[in-house]
Amino acid sequence: MYRVTAFLFRWAIPYALFCALVRSSRLEPANPFPPPTLHQESPGLNAIFESLEDKLQDAARSESSPWITNITSFSVAVTSTSETLWTTSYTAPILGNYSDGSPTPMTDQSYFRIASISKVFTVLAILLQEKAGNCSLRDPITKHVPELKDRAGADTETIEWSSITLETLASQLSGIPRESQDGQSDLTDPLTDREHHFDNPVNIGLPPLGDGDVPPCEIIDGLTKRPPSFEPNYKASYSNMAFVLLGFALENMTGLGYADIVRSNIFDPLGMKRATLAKPPDTEGVIPSLLNDWNTDEGTYGPTGGIYTTASDLALFARSVLTNKLLDTTTTNAWFHPRSYSSSWSFAYGMPWEIFRTSDMLSDSDRIQTLVTKAGGLRGYSSQLLLIPEYNLGLVVLVAGDGHATSWLREEVLKLLIPAVEKIGRDQTASKLSGSYISSDATINSSTTIEVNGSRGLVVTSWISNGTDFLTQFVNLSNPKREPGNVQLTPSNISRGNNTEVWRAEYVLNKLPSEGIVNTNLIVDLDSFSYASRSLEEFVFELDEFGRAMKVNLPGFRITLDRQVDGETLDAFDVRLRELMKPLGLMH
Repeated sequence: MYRVTAFLFRWAIPYALFCALVRSSRLEPANPFPPPTLHQESPGLNAIFESLEDKLQDAARSESSPWITNITSFSVAVTSTSETLWTTSYTAPILGNYSDGSPTPMTDQSYFRIASISKVFTVLAILLQEKAGNCSLRDPITKHVPELKDRAGADTETIEWSSITLETLASQLSGIPRESQDGQSDLTDPLTDREHHFDNPVNIGLPPLGDGDVPPCEIIDGLTKRPPSFEPNYKASYSNMAFVLLGFALENMTGLGYADIVRSNIFDPLGMKRATLAKPPDTEGVIPSLLNDWNTDEGTYGPTGGIYTTASDLALFARSVLTNKLLDTTTTNAWFHPRSYSSSWSFAYGMPWEIFRTSDMLSDSDRIQTLVTKAGGLRGYSSQLLLIPEYNLGLVVLVAGDGHATSWLREEVLKLLIPAVEKIGRDQTASKLSGSYISSDATINSSTTIEVNGSRGLVVTSWISNGTDFLTQFVNLSNPKREPGNVQLTPSNISRGNNTEVWRAEYVLNKLPSEGIVNTNLIVDLDSFSYASRSLEEFVFELDEFGRAMKVNLPGFRITLDRQVDGETLDAFDVRLRELMKPLGLMH
């Protein structure tokens, strides 16, 4: 628990401050609504998916699309935490060579190579070993791959392995080279030469190699002969070799091969029946007509990019991560946070997530939203897994052929889907929580009114305590300068017993005042006011069997208020409604 808390303090808060600084505009709290409950029948989703189906299928057949359409197949899936909401697939008219039969039409059950999305499974396997007590993220890699211990660098020309931990490897902060000396980007590899359209490195100006210059075939030997790219934890630098080493560490911890580790710890427990490191039958996959890695045995590179799977199974995996099937909630929350910055304000590296922040998905809002993603690419294959915890939503895009299709497919889905899901979330929150809450004791003049205000979330429009306008008092306490803003409620993702939700009030300025280079007007200082050790900012909603708020408890005020509908409590309204429905045979 200490490690998680320390991590959040060290990385998540500075990153939030940085992003808020560079986007000087209207202030809106992140995650102002709980994640919506999404099903295939959710209002508006069917129309969105029908539109997406037409748009994607039309683009796949158009010569004006930004990719070569006649050689490109794809499979796309959208999932909530409960089910796959929608899938679509397209089979290119021109495919590659199938050695064991004829190609079959593409579905969400067709195998693709997912390349570097495999790294997510490697990190999850490490987290599960930490959960089992077999390692710590802070362990030096030399503890689990002792072959590196004797090769620790004594000068700047070799890598200081004892300074590199499992966490820095998983976070792309190790500073070690991207590849071993025999890696996939080395120009002594004939396949690499073919990919870049030359026959011999000498033809592009490189010197001839002598016998002593040929890279060693043994991975650790080759890697330990290369200098570091950066000092550990200095800056993020993408490394496939980091995940090869994590694979070695996993094998030494468990005594199993990597394929058996991910199968027994992840694939089987989650029911991922079509996920494998062994090449599936050609007829069950999609093989593009251009140079490709369908038949390439990744071997020791399996932990960095060796998995074959389907859009259906990857959607299942997304659901499992979002619902904490294998990890506890606290660990998953920490896993979704960034570890280091990049050269872009909107992008950060996670473990091994590629984390994007954007305010461009909602037309009526400057709210910053976070996408937790991992992309992958091998010859002939491009893939992306996106998780949006704010909406409990996952998106899978798998492409065989021209990889330029991947980003277009992703963007088109997000542009149509996110506004629709946002609306569902707002409507559900309004139905569930908004309204007036009044003391049942007529001698106590205490009440509050809460309503959904567009993208900002739940706003407190009235707050009376013992006959006093406490809304004005709360604003004065929170903002002595009296700058324009709203008192908003934000979900805390915690409860106080069964069928309760805890929300917190905060005063949010309408605009971010300019303070020069460093701006400290940020939404990070919550739960500032208490009364006799009880928070004045806490709203605890008590829910009925349908998830609707019936009451709200205000601990700092020592009072519980009843929700009103048309001038009567929701309890009384329900009783009257049931009586009206009985003669119709609709209530027993």
